[in-house]
Amino acid sequence: MYYLKLSFILLGFLFFTSQLANAQVTAGLYTNGTFTQIGIGSNPEKKFFGEGRLFAGDYLINSFGFEALGQYNFQKSDWVNISGGLMLGYYEYVEGIRAGIPLLLAIKPIQNNRKFSVMLEATPMYGHEMLALRGNFGLRYTLGGQ
Repeated sequence: MYYLKLSFILLGFLFFTSQLANAQVTAGLYTNGTFTQIGIGSNPEKKFFGEGRLFAGDYLINSFGFEALGQYNFQKSDWVNISGGLMLGYYEYVEGIRAGIPLLLAIKPIQNNRKFSVMLEATPMYGHEMLALRGNFGLRYTLGGQ
């Protein structure tokens, strides 16, 4: 049953990424000290953008999880983007679904390469009768486009 669920989720993730193949796509790596996530999403320079994330486990924490994020850019500039939105995720370690409100700060530190971003994220989350605040640090790069 576990492999069937994992196969279904991976197929959905591959379908999501194939839909983005002709557009600008972002690839990101995020961590909060406990979990590492890999993500792929749409163009973060647009007013609305989305991202899908998979948890990348290791020997100590080898549980599976995935998230879908929808974001709205509140402020965009050459150096910084500030966005917020909604997140919905499934996590094997709590055996359930969580919802959250991620707030992202994307800092674009390299003047000649605005496609690279350093990400700071704070997400109040609720699910499985628990309220939590997660902070993530990450790196994101936008592929394709001008």
